[in-house]
Amino acid sequence: MLFSLSKTNLNAKQSWVIDVLGLIVLLGLFYAIWIGSHALVTPDEGRYSEVAREMVVSGDYITPRLNGVAFLDKPVLYYWLQASAIKMFGLAEWSLRFWPALIGILGCLVTYITGRVLFDRRTGILSAIILATSPLYYGGSHYTNLDLEVASLISNSLLCFIAAMHAGSSRVKKYLLIAAYIFAGLAALTKGLIGIVFPMMIIGSWIVLLNRWDTILKMRLLMGMVIFFVITVPWYVLVQKANPEFLHFFFVTQQVSRFLTTQDFNSKAAVWFYVPVVLAGLFPWSVFLIQSLVQKIKLVWGDRKHHPVELYLLLWFFIVLVFFSIPRSKTVGYILPIFPVSALLIGSYLNQVWHDAKKIRALSTAFLIFSGLIGAGLFMAPAFNLIEIPPVFLPYLRAMGLIILFSGMTGFFVSRQKSMAPLFACSTVTIVLVLLTFVASTPFINDKSVKPIALTLKPNLQPNDEVVTFYKYYQDLPIYLERRITIVADWHAADIPHKDNWLREMWYGMVFQDTKDWLIEEAAFWQRWNSEKRVFVITDDDNYNKLSRKTHVYKIQQENNMVLLSNKA
Repeated sequence: MLFSLSKTNLNAKQSWVIDVLGLIVLLGLFYAIWIGSHALVTPDEGRYSEVAREMVVSGDYITPRLNGVAFLDKPVLYYWLQASAIKMFGLAEWSLRFWPALIGILGCLVTYITGRVLFDRRTGILSAIILATSPLYYGGSHYTNLDLEVASLISNSLLCFIAAMHAGSSRVKKYLLIAAYIFAGLAALTKGLIGIVFPMMIIGSWIVLLNRWDTILKMRLLMGMVIFFVITVPWYVLVQKANPEFLHFFFVTQQVSRFLTTQDFNSKAAVWFYVPVVLAGLFPWSVFLIQSLVQKIKLVWGDRKHHPVELYLLLWFFIVLVFFSIPRSKTVGYILPIFPVSALLIGSYLNQVWHDAKKIRALSTAFLIFSGLIGAGLFMAPAFNLIEIPPVFLPYLRAMGLIILFSGMTGFFVSRQKSMAPLFACSTVTIVLVLLTFVASTPFINDKSVKPIALTLKPNLQPNDEVVTFYKYYQDLPIYLERRITIVADWHAADIPHKDNWLREMWYGMVFQDTKDWLIEEAAFWQRWNSEKRVFVITDDDNYNKLSRKTHVYKIQQENNMVLLSNKA
């Protein structure tokens, strides 16, 4: 390894350089493997990548657009990053996942730095490895949407703040505070109010519970406000000027209503939804999460004023968990801000019991039981038919199950050593192999992409041809065809505002520009279909059958439930 978990004779500066460079190289290689091996996953990867592509094509970097329609649900930073990747590397799956992976690695580095400042070198390294190999965090770093990015930026802000409060040098403290405010501003420019809400809630609660009001004076709030507003305000002013209805739509409809409503959004789930998500998304490190939380709670409960770091981490963990558990609308990726703090909690706990033989045996037993249940569940899942599993995915699923089963037994036997190192290494190797196996399987299970049809259609398109989706919209179609798509739908349906889907996304944006040329009703579609123009239609089986009963169609290709047809031979 490029760095060691044990004590060395290196001076502090050398060890910092070795650790950071070592993490960059190892995580860079780990995160780069097969990052572009599969098509864009719909809907998110197609949607957000297309917004960035249209920015590059149009040259308008103020108003995000999806298929030519103003898409003002989210702020602009993520689209700028994606657009920069397209301009630097071209339009490819790996380039579109470049920034998520890079921001994921940055989050691991900031976690290392904070862990080392707050605790020690080994805690920093452990925490960075735990975070980097947590399945949900790793998956978010390979997925083109905003969840990982905003989670990492918020977490980096919180990490830099608490590190600044415990920095030994006033100069280092100043730089860490500047970084904290920059990250908060970038988070707000990625997903809105949440970028500043979490830092305010967590830091504010921490100050109140410790009665440390002098901390406010140490935070350089005036400097922070200037940094935050310089980062965020210019775009909000420019986009409001270009789209006068933006501020009400963005802050009232998308920010406040999204959190409070129980009716207008999909993904409704029970209040306990995120508990199993965190346990599964942190595996195998979730085996050690409960012990870590219990230990920190005991310390804080006994005397919180003498354990301010532990209090801060616990507030972070539980405020995020409760905050996202309140609304009915829940998405798996929302809970990602909890992962960096979980990594720190687990890393510091493992460091404290690193040579405690009794604790190591107890942890290895828990690891064996947990791994046995998970591994057996994955290996035996096809036999129970609880969910539909593609046959091509079965070998990968069984391989992951066997890896986890073998690792559980191995971890139990190596725990006889008087060090946590063998069990930690076993856990790390296990999850790395499982994650790489899963990524290798992704091309075989990502069957909802329209890419195969787009690759057939694109070389045959002429400038005057029209591509239409009929009562459907495939989020990755515009980006693979590199052109705007005509969409047929009932754009005056009364229930559009009450369904959280692509139709409402487009409908919301229709007020910002004239879309009658490409967002059309069925009557307009038949006029174009019966004209001299060559029209290509992509739709599903049901709509294909309806069309074929009304008129003669030329079926060109079918992929799963997607059909490509035309009005010309």
